[in-house]
Amino acid sequence: MVSAEIAVQVVWSPSARQTLDVALRLPEGATVADAIAATGWAALASAALGDAAFAAAGLSAAVWSKGRALAHALRDGDRVEVLRDLQIDPMAARRVRYEAAGGIDALRRRGYAGRKR
Repeated sequence: MVSAEIAVQVVWSPSARQTLDVALRLPEGATVADAIAATGWAALASAALGDAAFAAAGLSAAVWSKGRALAHALRDGDRVEVLRDLQIDPMAARRVRYEAAGGIDALRRRGYAGRKR
């Protein structure tokens, strides 16, 4: 008897502007942790130790952009995403970009602020 397999994709961005992507065939009933282990990416070895160790490493997992535990069973065609913790709060990043651009005065000079409608 031939065992059933599922096809999954695992993606991870270890740093800004860098992505790793691998397509895998796993046995039916495989979990998110199994898929991550099958990639062979050493930096993700904490997945084998469970959700707490994975989170302590600053990582989490999602399937099709929905957060999932490492024990979540995968289905054929799933996309597993390994997520890094945010380095900076998005509002703080926006504030930094705004101030670097010159603040409200720069926006007014460019015609983006203070216009009457």
